[in-house]
Amino acid sequence: MKHLTLITVALFLIGCGGSGGSSQESTNFDPIEASYSLTEKNSLITIKNSKDATLHIDLGASPKSLYVVTTSHFNNQEVSINSSSASAAIQRELRDSSKSDSNSKETLASRILAFNESSFKLLRIKDHSQEEDFPQSRETIAISKGASESFCVDMDSSYNCTRRINATAVRVKNSVATTQGDKNLVIWLENGISIKSSALNNLSDIFLKSGLDNDIYDWVTNIFSKEWGEDAESVDSHLIGDDATINILVYNMYSSGMAGFFWPKDNFKTSYIAASNEKIMFYVSAQLLNSDEKETFTTLDHEFQHMIHFYQRAVLKDLHDDTWFNELMSEATEDILATKIGYKGPRNVDPNDGSAGTSNNKKGRYPSFNAHNTLALTEWGGSVAHYGKVSAFGAYLNRNYGAASLLHKMMMSSKPANEVLKELTGVDTHTLVNQWGSAVILSDQTGVDGKLQFNKGGFFTSSYGTSSYQLGSINFFNYNPKPKLQNSATLNDNANLYSKIGDNLTGEIDLTIHADKGVTITLIAK
Repeated sequence: MKHLTLITVALFLIGCGGSGGSSQESTNFDPIEASYSLTEKNSLITIKNSKDATLHIDLGASPKSLYVVTTSHFNNQEVSINSSSASAAIQRELRDSSKSDSNSKETLASRILAFNESSFKLLRIKDHSQEEDFPQSRETIAISKGASESFCVDMDSSYNCTRRINATAVRVKNSVATTQGDKNLVIWLENGISIKSSALNNLSDIFLKSGLDNDIYDWVTNIFSKEWGEDAESVDSHLIGDDATINILVYNMYSSGMAGFFWPKDNFKTSYIAASNEKIMFYVSAQLLNSDEKETFTTLDHEFQHMIHFYQRAVLKDLHDDTWFNELMSEATEDILATKIGYKGPRNVDPNDGSAGTSNNKKGRYPSFNAHNTLALTEWGGSVAHYGKVSAFGAYLNRNYGAASLLHKMMMSSKPANEVLKELTGVDTHTLVNQWGSAVILSDQTGVDGKLQFNKGGFFTSSYGTSSYQLGSINFFNYNPKPKLQNSATLNDNANLYSKIGDNLTGEIDLTIHADKGVTITLIAK
């Protein structure tokens, strides 16, 4: 078993900020010139709070590959690396986020995102013309199989419904015992849509069925707690009451490219949001359910985190979490539930295989992450690459900071995103992002010590409450494309530059790292 020799050099630590995206006035970033020894295999050095750096590295007599992970503390910062071992002039590769992230055409997905980002602004607003003296709980109305209802599935910026469909209740479960109390489930199918009966049965059973610790509802609420309660209406009388029912609407999403979604518009009363369906509900693509049931299941556990997140953090704690943090928690939920639902998950590796799988893996979340690995963690653009980014970071947190227990604490914390991460990991966001980047480079190694693990050659195990969860190993170099390695880029705050100086290097190596504002630098010899 290989072990990582971990050497941390913390320079200029006075006033080191942990806001991960806020002002850096209290941190001193100075040019440095220093010498380091990386003569042992799998050794690492971290230099904090540096600007331009001139580094003299002794790699010893045994050949090694040398990598650099550089984490920016500022937006729009040009970072470049030159070395005495470089065989060619540095070619600057500037990241153009507009090519991958901009989309001037308004879509259903963009309307959902816009509402979700602003939904916290709709909470706790007093409307005296409609204000009720006391919250009125919703009457629990038993839905029978075969019942029909009209659903609003799209709305404009004024919250008026722009598309309605009719749907029929095709699967109904009442009073199923859970650790959160008895729950009801109704699956609605758009009229005129044909879905295999077995697919509807499987969808119903994977989400909620008799017994404990055997479905998505149990596995997710065990970590994050319940999705809704009467206290929501007590917080804000514009919100609906709790009838202990979760609704899943399966309908034709046409060419939206969406697998499914949660839209908190439905948690409000129609007197406040006209397009509300006044239900605690998910939307699921009929096309996906017909073609790939398990992809639908992982979509449900992803969206279930969003549903709980809105209640637990926006409604109860009055927190407005940035989209990247909310999506991070949903991606981490997909990761931690993959083996339980028997799905390949973000790794795209057989759920029974705890290893990092084989080379040339072209699917899952990590090929897109590898291709766009200079994206800033704390920014959100909505592209596949941004999902890959937060999925990779969530996978890092899961394997190094407690997985189920960590996710529970993240949900329950009363602090905003960056403060939550610092509170629970003990390090500021920039350090955490740099550690994550170092772990990516070391993911082709097993037996790595410290908070730098992606790959132990088998399963990572995590327990919380009544459930135990397994997470497979990850080697980012098994994916196609492999991690993008470059010697120059323009980085935003909390973004990493991954650089490779060379293979089979020995002796003295000189590195010049240019960063005019401020960075954290990690050198890795393996």
